[in-house]
Amino acid sequence: MPGGEARLEPIPNILTVDLEEWFHIDERLVPAGAWDGLESRVEEDTRTLLALFDACGVRATFFVLGWVAARHQGLISEIHERGHEIATHGYLHRTVAGMTAAEFRADLREARQAVEGCSGGPVLGYRAARWSLGGVPGGGRRGRASGAVTEALDILVAEGLRYDASLAPIVHIGDPSWPRDPYRIERPGGLLFAGGWALRSVPNRVLLREIARRNRRGVPAVIDVHTWELDPDPPHVRLPFLHRLAHYGGLRGYRRKLAELLKSLPWSPARDHLARPPAASIGSPNRAARSARSEPSTIPFASTSAAAE
Repeated sequence: MPGGEARLEPIPNILTVDLEEWFHIDERLVPAGAWDGLESRVEEDTRTLLALFDACGVRATFFVLGWVAARHQGLISEIHERGHEIATHGYLHRTVAGMTAAEFRADLREARQAVEGCSGGPVLGYRAARWSLGGVPGGGRRGRASGAVTEALDILVAEGLRYDASLAPIVHIGDPSWPRDPYRIERPGGLLFAGGWALRSVPNRVLLREIARRNRRGVPAVIDVHTWELDPDPPHVRLPFLHRLAHYGGLRGYRRKLAELLKSLPWSPARDHLARPPAASIGSPNRAARSARSEPSTIPFASTSAAAE
């Protein structure tokens, strides 16, 4: 190398997709009983995204809603055949906080059955609806008690999941004290791993700078894309102002922005990172937050966790 300096091998970051319909926002606003009567756009939107991934030469993890898998088996099989990882997003897009532990387990099992029936292989990963794994199961609201998190993680481990991508270190959808770097959570029967996402409203120059800083420390970043975000004119659900701003803000020009980001860095599915060493290995997200040596970040990267045997 010129000057005798060795070049570090680029770290692949983690590309994830939430595969769901445009109306899968909040079960209180659009109840499941109404879904079959609404226009479906998931096939067209997903194929638009697949074409973009092919053009950029990247592969991703698709967190597939079980309800969608049951109605679009051919689409999920196609995603798998094109080399992408198939994981689960639950069955009915219910928040973990809105379910009892028994309901959470049943929803997870139904979702895995639907998704695995399309891919023909085992599902390794899970992402909760609205990043709600940090909520209190059956509590009717999102909570931050570490006991609720570990109970949900214990269920994932017991059901054979290898990783979770739901714990967000950001206010409103998680706990800012949770770590932003990859980490393992020691649970009986398994270990768990975590990372983050990029927001569509953050300029790429800022995202690339922050991702590069993480990569220099050997830490991959995680970005999360929703299939409906690639729709040039998605139907809108009536939402409160702040919720509407968060849900629909930044959609204009997003396809171009995403393509630029994907072409600028190496990306891979979450499953490819299971063997990577974590930044920390502790018993709970709260202990991880106290123990992980993370640089402050101006980007609210969400965390991802993964169970490994």
